[in-house]
Amino acid sequence: MDTIISIIVPIYNAEKFLASCIDSILSQTFKNFELLLIDDGSQDSSLSICQKYQQNDNRITVFHKNNEGVTAARKYGVEKAKGEYISFVDADDIIPENSLALLYKEHDNADMVIGNFIEVMPHYSKKNKLYSPQVGRFNGIDYISLQLENKLYHAPWGKIIRKNCFNDDIFTTPRDIFRGEDLIMNIKLGLNIKDIKIVNTIVYYYMIRPSSCMQSRKPTLEYEKMFDRFLMLILKRNKLDTKLKKSILSQRIDALTGLLTEKIHLDKNDTFVKMIYSQLKISSFDMRQILLKTCLSHPSIFNILYRVYRKLSSITT
Repeated sequence: MDTIISIIVPIYNAEKFLASCIDSILSQTFKNFELLLIDDGSQDSSLSICQKYQQNDNRITVFHKNNEGVTAARKYGVEKAKGEYISFVDADDIIPENSLALLYKEHDNADMVIGNFIEVMPHYSKKNKLYSPQVGRFNGIDYISLQLENKLYHAPWGKIIRKNCFNDDIFTTPRDIFRGEDLIMNIKLGLNIKDIKIVNTIVYYYMIRPSSCMQSRKPTLEYEKMFDRFLMLILKRNKLDTKLKKSILSQRIDALTGLLTEKIHLDKNDTFVKMIYSQLKISSFDMRQILLKTCLSHPSIFNILYRVYRKLSSITT
């Protein structure tokens, strides 16, 4: 019988949580899958853990490669996969036992099926957080729009994707793109995908670990401008820059608002900031536009208005 789903787990120094991840996959009620464990040059016992599991289950294949990062590990896994569909799982997360069954049951010949997830916080006093997706049937351009507007999570997990939708370009990003790689990958996927189904069914547990709270490189306006240039190259090359103008503005608003939350001063005379500012419309009644336009003019009141905005957003969602 041909393999239906190839599950790809990129692994780097994940010995603390790896067994829980693999156990959750092997416990799936859906049995027709292969599990590709891609060890990306781990320096702990991750590789030996993978090899022990491989000895006991012939659906598991272990690959060891030099460390090149999670994107390269996913690309390697896709190249080795034999399944009709690809599913990604991070090595420190777990999936419910009916995850694959639920996703495949919903596929209805779609190129991609996207499920819901829960943020699980086992070491924190906060409650687990349930994500609320926009469900329905969408085409590739719709998918790109949802990604740009942050109405659909950027992570590659929590879904099954037809393998023939992948090509080498999907995983190609410049080395200086260290944040937002998943958004870029999803936009490129959207260019190759015709039919997407989004369902409000829990298929993934995103585990908030103490180790996942490490500080990444501090965001800067220069980085956001560089990221925007690369993003626009892709959209312009595919003649989507005009068609997705509203969605592009939404992504740029998120970028500048994110900088303000990090208390980074934004110069209204900067060409990039000035361009975005000129497109903001108070009359639109878009709370994000009102917030950003007001705070670019009066940065000292950002923290107050942002707390109000978050409070109102939690009430309306």
